[in-house]
Amino acid sequence: MDQATKRIAAHFTGQTRFVDDIDKPSNTLYGYIVKSDVAYGRVESVNYEKALKSPGVCAILSHKDIPGKNSMGAVFDDEPVLAEDYVEFIGQAVLLIAATSRQAAADAAKKVEIVVTELEPVLDVEESFRKKNFPFDPLFIERGDVESGFEGSHFVIEGELAIGGQEHFYLETNAAMSIPKADGTIVVYSSTQNPSENQLIISHALDLESSRIEVITDVIGGGFGGKETQSNWCAVWSALLATHCKRAVVMVLDRREDMLITGKRHPVKVNYKVGFNSNGKINSYSSRFLFDVGFSADLSRSIIERALLHLDNSYYIPAIKSELYPCKTNRSSNTAFRGFGAPQSIAVIEYIMDEISRKTGIDGAEVRRKNLYGERVRNRAPYGQLIKDNILGDLYRSIMESSDYSARVKEIKRFNRNSQWKKRAIAVVPVKFGISFTTTFLNQGAALVNLYKDGSVALHQGGVEMGQGLYDKMIEVASREFGIKKESVRICSTNTMVIPNTSATAASTGSDINGHAIKLAIDCLKARLNVFAATLYGIDLIDIVWENSTIYSRKKPSETHPLSHLIQNAYLARISLSEQAFYKTPGVHFNRETSRGEPFYYYACGIAASEVEVDFLTGSHTVLRADILHDVGESIDPLIDKGQIEGAFVQCMGWTTVEELVYNNKGLLLTAGPDSYKIPGVADIPKDFRVSLYKENPFKDGILRSRAVGEPPFILGLSVWLAIKQAITKFNPGEFRLDLPATKEKILKCAYGYEE
Repeated sequence: MDQATKRIAAHFTGQTRFVDDIDKPSNTLYGYIVKSDVAYGRVESVNYEKALKSPGVCAILSHKDIPGKNSMGAVFDDEPVLAEDYVEFIGQAVLLIAATSRQAAADAAKKVEIVVTELEPVLDVEESFRKKNFPFDPLFIERGDVESGFEGSHFVIEGELAIGGQEHFYLETNAAMSIPKADGTIVVYSSTQNPSENQLIISHALDLESSRIEVITDVIGGGFGGKETQSNWCAVWSALLATHCKRAVVMVLDRREDMLITGKRHPVKVNYKVGFNSNGKINSYSSRFLFDVGFSADLSRSIIERALLHLDNSYYIPAIKSELYPCKTNRSSNTAFRGFGAPQSIAVIEYIMDEISRKTGIDGAEVRRKNLYGERVRNRAPYGQLIKDNILGDLYRSIMESSDYSARVKEIKRFNRNSQWKKRAIAVVPVKFGISFTTTFLNQGAALVNLYKDGSVALHQGGVEMGQGLYDKMIEVASREFGIKKESVRICSTNTMVIPNTSATAASTGSDINGHAIKLAIDCLKARLNVFAATLYGIDLIDIVWENSTIYSRKKPSETHPLSHLIQNAYLARISLSEQAFYKTPGVHFNRETSRGEPFYYYACGIAASEVEVDFLTGSHTVLRADILHDVGESIDPLIDKGQIEGAFVQCMGWTTVEELVYNNKGLLLTAGPDSYKIPGVADIPKDFRVSLYKENPFKDGILRSRAVGEPPFILGLSVWLAIKQAITKFNPGEFRLDLPATKEKILKCAYGYEE
């Protein structure tokens, strides 16, 4: 399937209908939140009498009007639906307003009087760490004797690194529309990656049983993890207002609101120490990570856990010890983002690889090669899992050849000798990314497959399409397994009344768990129909083939029977044409007390080589060329997979170079909009962008022998940041620290020795 086909989620054609595009009932109201403008304070009084009399206002709700539980914590019970006695970040919801228009609600919000006694906020992770302000216990991992490793090393270096956060900047902001029904049930259309959690949180807030809450999610306009838990807000707010007013309520955040209220990728401050020999091989590595989790825990426990499980990236480290601390601050709760903690910890070990290169004089790519996991020895992760089917060495050899690395290094040296103000460099970064939820029970999926008498198919499954191509892949699975054209397969909206208790579409597992469930359902349907077909057509059961919307016997391939004929006759014979199936990922387990186990079903690996040119008069950089080789197994849809690889790479490139979150000393996000928060544009894309799929490693246990692709290639964008770092060393061979994002200002400070 390496040719263009019409996509289900063709966002940029404008054909996708998001929540705000859904036809609304005639008396629909518009929801709005009254927000805190203080990062931390005690609420003394709230007066909204004037606002309640404002034109168009139908209701104003406070925490006192919540029928059930004023809590929406995803894991820990520490996040209120509406603030009560204290506000804990700028943007926190205090009141909900329902009005006949969004403007009417916004006008009313200006008349609300909230008196808050400001308290001193905690805005820095180091201050939070000193105060031991941890919302849950820190995480630890240790293997071997790190102190002995340092003592036995030729070199020991220590350093610090500050890693910035990142805004999701999805195409569609958070949104939900809730419609109350006469029987006391409620239907919620939500832009979410996690319909079942929306359902659960609404259930708690409304004090309703989950079966009375129907959450429907069609194609959403991007997520990247930002709608895994924080979509709960719009869903529960709109449901509260709709239930109170007994009218439909739509709640859509504008871009500034969304950026102000919702969490980001976790900023991190890191201290590290590494011991290594003159040949570039690491002996020992210790680190301390301080994660800024924001005002509540959200998913931070699992995010930090994945960071812990990716401290090594692709490298065998004999002795390793790390402490990872969750530090509560008075900012919005940081949350899931593509990579889910792994990018932060991998960034550190990759930075260290470059520091080893500088110290030993060995080329950075060669340092990485020397430390890669082995195939038969040096092949067990710090948490105990065996690295099976290891292709890292082959990926390295392949990218060295396909990128013409050696010749380009020589050309770069020649260029740098002759150029005073511009310098070039090339960096190589591999990735070994574990696939599965580390919370084991989430590794489950379900599907319902319906066959119709004309041979067409309808699929119901628990995954959410957000632009990543999930729907297209699920249709491809059904098309191949039934032997019918894709146009005969329809995939339906994700609905908690049809597929209950779904896991979030996250952790790059969407295609795996839902695709396997669909295949299991189809296998059951085909097995049942094959028995009937054998009798109906007088063919041997073991010889039946489904192909081109027909069935036939391998022994008589010319005698085909239309699939619709079989199904019509099966219907008349009262044979079920529907099948539900359930899938759970086998073999995964992890002990959180000991940080040991096999948390991942498999690893997805890739490698990138990126060449940059940095202008040391302006601090600007250009990505001249990027070569990527990534393993997706046997690709279900190569165009989708290549698109995901390109998008992930560029998104990481943005995180590490131009996307900077800036707050003032009061805790207000100053970069809350596209005018001040910059994501990569057309001019930032690599001038020469070469993406290839590694085709030597089909995964026999994967859905259609494929591997996940959503998150792993994000890591490869780190190669741009590290190439910039190397280019700076060609201009300034002295010591410097290049935190990320490597903005123009930071590049110039490092280049001219003006580090703060």
